Amino acid sequence: MVKLVPYNDSFETATLNRISEFFGFHHALVPMTDLEISRIHTPDDDSIVTLTEWQIHPSALFTILSGDVSVGFIRINYRGPNVAWIEDVFVDTEHRGRGIASAAIAAVETIIMSTPGYTAVCLDVSLRNETALRLYHKLGYVDLSLITVRKEFGESKRDKPIKLFNLDFNL
Repeated sequence: MVKLVPYNDSFETATLNRISEFFGFHHALVPMTDLEISRIHTPDDDSIVTLTEWQIHPSALFTILSGDVSVGFIRINYRGPNVAWIEDVFVDTEHRGRGIASAAIAAVETIIMSTPGYTAVCLDVSLRNETALRLYHKLGYVDLSLITVRKEFGESKRDKPIKLFNLDFNL
């Protein structure tokens, strides 16, 4: 059984480790130098700052429990008056593939639907994160709303070309 528990300090160490792994995973979606690789998967000051920011309203941070075991986190951000965002979802590697993320997302959707005025939920996902894209699509996230475009000020490490609306982009 999967349930969400509002984040509290008893989950701090595990959550800091998970935040570091979460951002390390996303950084690894594009080619990295050995130095960049060496900086991931270690809780650091950035993880502490992130955890602090995630606890500020209008965010709602939850620890995901499978049975009585803490296995991840999920965060809601109430960005506007009627659309909430599932900002971050993370399940520990050894617990993936068991429907935990799906159940956590369903629980968050229930929370959002019970919040007066909220009529939709959105997710941001890296186009390189095909596993997440497939999961979200399976859960009914099929309406495209926004596309984030990015401009690197230094070397671009985005090496996968894609054509969208007959325009060339890099993933």
